[in-house]
Amino acid sequence: MPGKPVPSPSEPSIYDVVIIGAGPGGLSCAKNLSGSGLHVLVLEKNRELGQKICSGEISSKVIPGVNPSSIFKGAQEWKTVGVGTAKGVHNISYDRPYLWTVGRLEFESWLRSGCDRNTELHLAEPVNRITPEYVETAKGRYRYRYLVGADGSFSVVRQFLNLPMEHIVGHAFHFVLERPSEEFRVYWLPGIFTHGYGYMMSKNRNQTMIGGAMAHVSQHEVLAPRVKEWAKKEFGLDIRTLRSEGYRGNADYRGWKFGNVFLLGDAAGLLNPVTTEGIYYAVKSGEGVARHIRNDPEGARKLSRLASTHRAQVLLFDLFTEPSLPFSWFVGWFLEDPRYGIRKRIFDYVFWRFMDH
Repeated sequence: MPGKPVPSPSEPSIYDVVIIGAGPGGLSCAKNLSGSGLHVLVLEKNRELGQKICSGEISSKVIPGVNPSSIFKGAQEWKTVGVGTAKGVHNISYDRPYLWTVGRLEFESWLRSGCDRNTELHLAEPVNRITPEYVETAKGRYRYRYLVGADGSFSVVRQFLNLPMEHIVGHAFHFVLERPSEEFRVYWLPGIFTHGYGYMMSKNRNQTMIGGAMAHVSQHEVLAPRVKEWAKKEFGLDIRTLRSEGYRGNADYRGWKFGNVFLLGDAAGLLNPVTTEGIYYAVKSGEGVARHIRNDPEGARKLSRLASTHRAQVLLFDLFTEPSLPFSWFVGWFLEDPRYGIRKRIFDYVFWRFMDH
């Protein structure tokens, strides 16, 4: 959408809200600011929407009360999940979908369509400098009343705030297959992916990702070599012919409000460390920050609930992925074959708690 003429550095343009990052979090914030009369600028470093390399899947809680298939035509519904351990893979099927593959470009474009005329989107405009008064890019300076960091785990806004990233900062590494995913699998293999898991899932409607995620390790020195060996053995992949991708996830939450500066989604550390689901947190924290800026007290309450849920998930992650604790043994026990009896009941309860809440 065309915006104002680009200002020279000596003549900064003034905005009510400057949002850095046009992913699900930034666009959700902009969408929920629509109708407020506030002049909003969204700055995105990439040339197109939907460029983050992780999965474009959403759960029902992202758009409550709406079937994603009614919005995103051709969305792939997932009703069966494969659970893999060292003893094999077992499929668990349900009578309703737990995830929909819609694609990040499609989802972010849908959020963008909900923004009003007071929202300007500048693509291919990375931020070079942040001060307490303005944001500077190669194309101009933009003054703000409120600054929102929605720019992921490498957030320049988080850096501006001097917030560390130490606890549960993980990496994912996977190979991309140029075909739609036929299965959704999660692997519990603590001997390979310590403090993490393996996966096979859709990247979008036309591509499949096979890889692993781990916390507290180097992507290049530890994770990538393990994924390569595991992918060759488990799936018989000729990895020489496949494109690989890696990214960092941040679950080190240190708060969302810092005066007139806000963090949301991965930039805030709001990421589920157990499932690495990030879109839900991004969308809902974006809505919460927007409500807060609009002086709606529900915004702060929403962020408080998200933070509480996140703390519980971090605790579970720490307990379940520490091999020296009995919880790790317990997870391995009920995942060995969660199709029957008490294991099935435990799996169903935990699975739907994560999917629906």
